[in-house]
Amino acid sequence: MPDNELVTGDRGEKVAVLQRRLNALGESLEVDGIFGTGTRAAVVAFQAANGLKADGVVGPKTWAKLGV
Repeated sequence: MPDNELVTGDRGEKVAVLQRRLNALGESLEVDGIFGTGTRAAVVAFQAANGLKADGVVGPKTWAKLGV
């Protein structure tokens, strides 16, 4: 999917894509396109559950595990 990393504080359609994908996997995030504390917590939990470095940064490995 995206060619750059997403981190806390980022905004935009790529963040909304991330939020929708996490929701499809069981999260209950507001899809607002803002990478806030709730989105970060969901990312960290997803990363930890999938054997990734749980740092809250959405890079290529996290996108791949998300299936995006």
